[in-house]
Amino acid sequence: YERETTPNIQSLSDRSDATSFSSCFSHARSSPASVPSILSGTYPSRHRTYFGNRQKFPNELPLVSELLSDVGYRTVGLSNNGYASSLTNLDRGFDKFTLLGSTPREILRSAGLKNVLKYLVNIRRHSVGFKTDFHAHSGGYLLNEIAKEEVRRTQQPIFIYAHYNEPHRAYYPPLPYLDRFTDDIEMEGSEAASFALEVHHNLLQIVANGCDLSSGEWDALVAMYDSEIAYTDALVGELLDIIDEQLGETIVVVTADHGELFGEDDMLAHKYSIHNAVLNVPMVIQGIPSLSDDGIVQHADVMRTLLEVAGADTETIQGIDLRTETREYAISQSGDADLEPLLEENPDFDRSKFCTEEYSVIQDSEYKYVQRPDNSRLYRLPDENTNVIEEAEEQAVEMDTWLTEWLETEGQPVGPGTEVELDDEM
Repeated sequence: YERETTPNIQSLSDRSDATSFSSCFSHARSSPASVPSILSGTYPSRHRTYFGNRQKFPNELPLVSELLSDVGYRTVGLSNNGYASSLTNLDRGFDKFTLLGSTPREILRSAGLKNVLKYLVNIRRHSVGFKTDFHAHSGGYLLNEIAKEEVRRTQQPIFIYAHYNEPHRAYYPPLPYLDRFTDDIEMEGSEAASFALEVHHNLLQIVANGCDLSSGEWDALVAMYDSEIAYTDALVGELLDIIDEQLGETIVVVTADHGELFGEDDMLAHKYSIHNAVLNVPMVIQGIPSLSDDGIVQHADVMRTLLEVAGADTETIQGIDLRTETREYAISQSGDADLEPLLEENPDFDRSKFCTEEYSVIQDSEYKYVQRPDNSRLYRLPDENTNVIEEAEEQAVEMDTWLTEWLETEGQPVGPGTEVELDDEM
């Protein structure tokens, strides 16, 4: 990438026992379904968490936290995202789980007085000062401080899941990062961040009207997003330093539950579209030498590999062991989608653009097949605009047959599911 957004993660991937995968694909396009897939090694149609309806993670499937606890690991979950929490049953099996929350009272309760006071002292360095719009603030500093405390105090094998939420809409980086990447764009950092916040609050209206932004406005959004990535990379670097100082043999994985759309499919953020801009995510694994970065991988594969290395049970995991196997296809899935909010903003919005029913896609290094109930498509990658299903009919039939068989077997749900209950705080 032309901007130096991730020097610390790059340094991690350059280690002799590390592998960086360029073709890692998430199981879903957004956190509600993707995070459960990461923490269980199963696909959305199997665990059904927030997949088509507001449902918790099922009791019939174990989470990675439980599987590692069974073989002697202390398990710690740290989250700055409500979809990775007790809301969805994903705190199950963790010895300690902390959701930072979204109100001052929740943050004080979850992070502790000492960390909150340190955060307030550093609020101009790690956030946006005392700005009143909560969507502009960053909680990464607090999450990192809790993670570093856990690393320092550990006396046994430990599994930590740390979910940063900064490279995410509203794309408003901490104050020292506002002008990190603005030298070659029209707006200054403060103006670009304010515009990003405006886009956040008016997202549906902008999307419903075709994401009609100027080149300067697109540049501003990307610059702010890149600044958020750079800030998160700095946090990851701090945590890596503590891990190197305090722990012995350790495996570190850096990835994302989804990407972001900046105009692909005429879409912003990670709504509706299942374009590879939102599915293709970073993946660095350090601590397991001699992995091959050829071919495609998914989070379920990484989880199986980690569990196998730890000697844990992998019976329910739907991935492969990356040390010995290769994957034929990546599978990603989209649940039901409600277009009504877009139609309320613009009654002329093209209903055919995004599928409102559940659907799945499979892809290899050459083709991506989108099995939609209304209109299936085949793309010759990296082009995701030209449907080549007629000229490559044999390939489409082969991928459709494979995916249909998988959906009828591995893709089937477990258990009846339990609906999420939202309290006032959540």
